[in-house]
Amino acid sequence: MTAAATIIIIFITLCLISGQVLCFKVIGCSGGSVMFKCMNSNQRESNDQLKGKYFCRNRDCKPGISTELLRRWVYNERYTLYDDGNSRFFTVFIRNLSREDDGRYTCGNNQKWSRDVDLRVNKKSSSCGTSVIRSAYIGQTITFSCEYDHKFETHTKVLYRVNGDPVLVLNSSQSSQSSEEKFILSDSQKDHFTVTIRNISAEERGVYLCGVERDGADKPPSETSITHITFIKEIKLNVSSQITSVQVEANISKSVFIKCKFPKEFKENKKFIQIHSSQKISVDEQNQWIRHDRVHVYDDTSAGVLKVFISNLTAADEGTYRCGVNTADVHLFMKIKLKISQGDHFRESSESVAVIGESVKLSCNSPEKQQLIKHICKENEKKICQSISSSEKQRFEFSDSTAGVYTASISNVSLRDAGVYWCGAETRHKNLTSVSLTNKHQLTLTMPPVIGREGDSVEIKCPYKEKLTEEVCLRSGKCLRKEVKYLCKGKCFTKDAQNIIRSDEDHDKNPKISVKDDTELSLFTVNMTELRAEDAGKYWCAMRDVFNLPLELMIIMKDAVIHEASVGGSASISCKHIRNQTQKFFCRGDQPNNCIRDG
Repeated sequence: MTAAATIIIIFITLCLISGQVLCFKVIGCSGGSVMFKCMNSNQRESNDQLKGKYFCRNRDCKPGISTELLRRWVYNERYTLYDDGNSRFFTVFIRNLSREDDGRYTCGNNQKWSRDVDLRVNKKSSSCGTSVIRSAYIGQTITFSCEYDHKFETHTKVLYRVNGDPVLVLNSSQSSQSSEEKFILSDSQKDHFTVTIRNISAEERGVYLCGVERDGADKPPSETSITHITFIKEIKLNVSSQITSVQVEANISKSVFIKCKFPKEFKENKKFIQIHSSQKISVDEQNQWIRHDRVHVYDDTSAGVLKVFISNLTAADEGTYRCGVNTADVHLFMKIKLKISQGDHFRESSESVAVIGESVKLSCNSPEKQQLIKHICKENEKKICQSISSSEKQRFEFSDSTAGVYTASISNVSLRDAGVYWCGAETRHKNLTSVSLTNKHQLTLTMPPVIGREGDSVEIKCPYKEKLTEEVCLRSGKCLRKEVKYLCKGKCFTKDAQNIIRSDEDHDKNPKISVKDDTELSLFTVNMTELRAEDAGKYWCAMRDVFNLPLELMIIMKDAVIHEASVGGSASISCKHIRNQTQKFFCRGDQPNNCIRDG
């Protein structure tokens, strides 16, 4: 007989002295949990309820847990003990098992009895010791699965909730399959059972444990077996609370802008947007636009607002969205039902030209609904249409709507106004604002015409955007603008363009033309002298290939045309012009700014 066999025989003999069960086996897995009852098999002892109960390891009984209390869970790190006053047993619960927990333990009553517990911790596997996080919303129904080894197919399955004290929710023998039940446990598969939680409320949040009831063997336990529960999976369920539910209408192929406003105490909390029920986008970087394909999000911590911009909408974008904020307890969210209008009733895009210093009108479409607010926004460099800043709004005005059409006017147009604008319809709710975009406008700028007389001089002023200009700093500390500005006849940087002068060009090369670059005013000024008729035409002020500002130079001929006509009559006047000039003007000699273009 081997030494191992001798040890097994001795162990079995000790466990069965006097026909009593003095020891028992408990099996768990690494990463999982176990729950078992420490039982006193001697039914004649019945007055020891108030004696202290304990569970500990090795002879020194450390680490361990004990209690003199009744009907209250007692905690010591991963160990939990509960004595319900029943003289025959008390319950021990151990969480987050590891291989180091494998070994011999003792449980019992401090004065009357004790039992040896042989705890066996198996390696973590795909069917035991796993942990997952699930998220749900109040009112939602979810289902999760708990995988187990095929040898436990006929064993009783259990579900516990650990929201403070461990509480049995239900087991497979108790579970009803009625659709009216809050919890449903279905054990119809060979390798897993499922748990369904219906109409979730905030009270359902917490940690759930899936388990299998077993004894020390793999076969289903008998009625006389000392059983325990091996918990095979842990599910942490986060439940989000709904602030409001709003329907947002948008147009196919267009874009929609949504702003979700949260309570001020959550301004700094991380936000998220959930698309349908599958894709959840967490906004980890705050106060900047984050792109996820066609969805852009911005967590504005100063205002406590999550901005969401969805471009190029398709029919597949219709559905339920949730914008939310992560809190310590229940996540708060707003439910958004996005409805996509399939018929595109608005023109694709239009182009408008505005003269710097003057006004421009943009024609906009809007659904004919009383509660809608007229809206205009401007695309930034990321193609996100953002609201006009409060400091600029005074230059923007809206006309009254007529048959679903209104006009957006921009006064005192300047360089910063160039770009892409979108008209839209804004809808405001208590915690959510949405803008459905309708019309796209490409606004380009031109300078007012410059008028000079033949033989005289003229000054062409070209403003430029300061942010397009970079500086190069010398060792002396003096910084110079290094960007070169151009004045061209014809659009700069095209093959037909004629470079008139550059900001870095020597004046001596062309004494008729001089240049001054005022970097403080961001103004590039060209002075042209001894004007001739052929100098007339279209010019462009430019910087690199990202800024081209057109203007018209008109030359009043030196020889005035004198013609007599009677009051109330008509007159026909013939003018000489340069053969290749495409634009002709007729001006009053004493009012050179009063001209008629092309007759």
